[in-house]
Amino acid sequence: MLYSLCLLYITIAKTLSCFNFNTELQQTKYLVLKNAYIDCKNYNVIDKKNEDYNIKQAELYCDEDPFCNYFLYNQKKKEIRLCYDKKITLKHPKYDDTWVTSIKENVFENFSPSLVNSQGICNNQVDKIFFNSLNEAIQKGKENNKKFLILNFQSKNNEDNIEGYFCESIDYFINREGYVVFDFIKREQPHQSCLKSKKCGLRGSVQSDDSKYEENINPGDVVVAHKF
Repeated sequence: MLYSLCLLYITIAKTLSCFNFNTELQQTKYLVLKNAYIDCKNYNVIDKKNEDYNIKQAELYCDEDPFCNYFLYNQKKKEIRLCYDKKITLKHPKYDDTWVTSIKENVFENFSPSLVNSQGICNNQVDKIFFNSLNEAIQKGKENNKKFLILNFQSKNNEDNIEGYFCESIDYFINREGYVVFDFIKREQPHQSCLKSKKCGLRGSVQSDDSKYEENINPGDVVVAHKF
């Protein structure tokens, strides 16, 4: 009897360990873009001999430099480039598996209150839209009186534009590298909910997990959905 209870306890413990009960967003100061390269015009190279740099060290260097807006990190050479470009035209970054690009959050705050490395899951129907640049996306959102804009800056081999969608209302937020949520109604603290419902509209919804991986649908994709 005791053996059975112990076995049951171990089984339950293992099952619960697979779940993440932390529903708070992880706070970060940089938009992280893996396998992405932005052509930095004005930069300073940090490449000391016998130093094995990593992303965290690159963030510290950029934090300590008031003129650094973003940095490039070469994963093979362990090289750091601190970028000082004053005017950044944020377009879809070039795909390059040797580089990581990290952009300071306040760069996006200049356009609108925002959350970096976060994706908003809408409760209204959405359409996938492609933009040539961040400026174009922001302009269209404001012209059409949209409430939220979600953009995916993560670089892909077969895409040249920034993928995104507009939201009228957001059910909850999830941590996702490469995504930025722009709040056009300028709320100081967008509502965070641990509700994990999958709501969708007549045209499309946001895939919030990897349950459709075999159908070549990844988390964050806008997919055709039926209203229910």
